[in-house]
Amino acid sequence: MSAYINIYTNSLTDDLIPTILKRLNEHENVLDINSSFSFRNPNGSLPIVFRWDKPSLEIFNENNLKLNFGVSLKSFDLKEYKKKLFKDKIIKQSFVQKILGLFKKKKRKVAKPIKLSAEVEAQLQNYNKVFSLKYHSGDVFENHFATLIGAIITELTNGVCHFTQENMWYDAKNVLRESLVNLYTLEELPNHINKNAVAVAS
Repeated sequence: MSAYINIYTNSLTDDLIPTILKRLNEHENVLDINSSFSFRNPNGSLPIVFRWDKPSLEIFNENNLKLNFGVSLKSFDLKEYKKKLFKDKIIKQSFVQKILGLFKKKKRKVAKPIKLSAEVEAQLQNYNKVFSLKYHSGDVFENHFATLIGAIITELTNGVCHFTQENMWYDAKNVLRESLVNLYTLEELPNHINKNAVAVAS
């Protein structure tokens, strides 16, 4: 199943790419971000080469592995975004009513529309761009590296990001900490936390 990490920010330039690669290597063995990747492309791909050196899925250890994420960079306007959310809500409500009418005895799961808290809305009004990273949530490698990449870009650009799969919002101050807590075991975590001088709340 496809999922997205949407990063809301004001500035994304190719000057950030070496820093992104450096930050990724603080946590994983990422060998390369392909030179074809550029934030100047409104729609494109983000290919990376990495090595997986963990006991989990050790069959892949010692091999160079590749991932290719779909990405896009678009202009962002909060007012238009809220209009779209409202429209999506109406469409989904109408769809639910039709489903219930056709299948009264069966329960159907329908994705809930995105809701914006006052805090998130206040943050979003400061941004004019949205960078989207598409990945497959059921793929261990894609989920792992998409989460890291999304968190690092959000932090570097002082942005706000939305993980659509979990419907969770994070800002630049908490996104990396929360992502590391979700990605690594308690035994692994100190090595990753200490590299970024952040503390896990007890």
